[in-house]
Amino acid sequence: MNNKQFYKKLQERLPQWQMQGWLDEKSANAILNDAYSEADTSNFKAHKMSFILGIMGVILLAVGAISFFAANWQGMSKLIKLTILFSSMTFAYLATAWALSSQKYFALGQAFLLLGVLLFGNNIMLIAQIYHIDSHYPNGVLLWVAGALLTAIIMKSEVVLVAGVLLSLIWTGMKIFDFRQIHWPWLIFWAAVVWLAIREGFHLASHLIVLSLFLWLLFYFNSFTRYASEDFLVQIYLLIGLLIVMLAETLKCRQHVAYFVEHLSYYALIFSFIFLYILSFPDLNLYSSVSYSNTSGIFKAQLTWMLIHLVLMGAILMFTYTRLKGSLKAIPLFKWLAVLWLLILFVSLFLNVYFYQEQQSITVIMVNLLLFFLVIGLIYFGLSVYKRFYVNAAFILFSITLLSRYFDTFWSLMDRSVFFIVGGLLLIIGGYWLEKKDDSLINSQ
Repeated sequence: MNNKQFYKKLQERLPQWQMQGWLDEKSANAILNDAYSEADTSNFKAHKMSFILGIMGVILLAVGAISFFAANWQGMSKLIKLTILFSSMTFAYLATAWALSSQKYFALGQAFLLLGVLLFGNNIMLIAQIYHIDSHYPNGVLLWVAGALLTAIIMKSEVVLVAGVLLSLIWTGMKIFDFRQIHWPWLIFWAAVVWLAIREGFHLASHLIVLSLFLWLLFYFNSFTRYASEDFLVQIYLLIGLLIVMLAETLKCRQHVAYFVEHLSYYALIFSFIFLYILSFPDLNLYSSVSYSNTSGIFKAQLTWMLIHLVLMGAILMFTYTRLKGSLKAIPLFKWLAVLWLLILFVSLFLNVYFYQEQQSITVIMVNLLLFFLVIGLIYFGLSVYKRFYVNAAFILFSITLLSRYFDTFWSLMDRSVFFIVGGLLLIIGGYWLEKKDDSLINSQ
């Protein structure tokens, strides 16, 4: 039994062992994470160097093909053009079949498969030019994306899935930026690639898949400023990030999706940190400043955003209650403090947006205090569950916030040398405490 088979077997057996009371959820996750570190869960992980060389070759071939067509396009007949287009793509897929027929050339086969997908997209564009097909141009990219997804499903190819996700961002970007559409169909594609990544155990691709969701959300930021101020949208995005964190934490107990929702939780946490950090600036207005004297459509849109604001808060509180209600008496103190932190944040944002808009400075002070306590909480939580990510995130957040507050607030109030000395001492003390606390934390990930 190889490492990959052993890892899959563990995924099947651990829930049974938990039901029999042999180990708890925390121990099961620790065993699964340790097994994953040894398993070859990526199809091309063992062929990393040959795969990199193959991809470089594929890129050169694709660029060469495009350059050839650009230089000789006008002098070719339609028949010659079509012959070259289809024969080159056929060659790529035949080379894929040859390479994959032997396990020794797996990485090379994946590279040829990617070349075939790239040439497929090139053929779509050039055939449209040959026959002067004047259509909705994002549909050409959609056809390319569909071909990449179908290829990834049939061939179980992680690299093609990665290419398909990148192409899908181009497709949805065209819809969002060029046509000003709220492009919900992209979520259908995203759900399909999530299903494929989980089914095939594509851990590397799952990072890009999760990241693409947050990029898709960010694509809409400028479009939404027509109906609400940028400052108010920062709050909306913060709440969306927190909601996704809560959803991911709720799904973590399901072994077959544990690694994917862990990635989702990490990236959602980073997404939330970014917007919470933006809210900490003193010159930021924390409420919607779009004038209500605009058209009735704008007015309705603003009311819709206000409702979304409330719904997001309610949904996060509901997920929090769902996570805690099963064992209220056994909940550790730090979790109660986390709930208190969340409630203070929500109360601060709610009061500032709906009642005390002129008291912006008070809310900014509260956000900065919450950032400080968040850093402490993340360090404590990271040490408790032996997750290096949370400790690293805490120190990065602390460092960036500390420098930002110096340059925007304390520049004229505090001697610079004193500021940096105090900040340096805090970081050194924190590093010493971490190292003394548990060396195994640093080596656990």
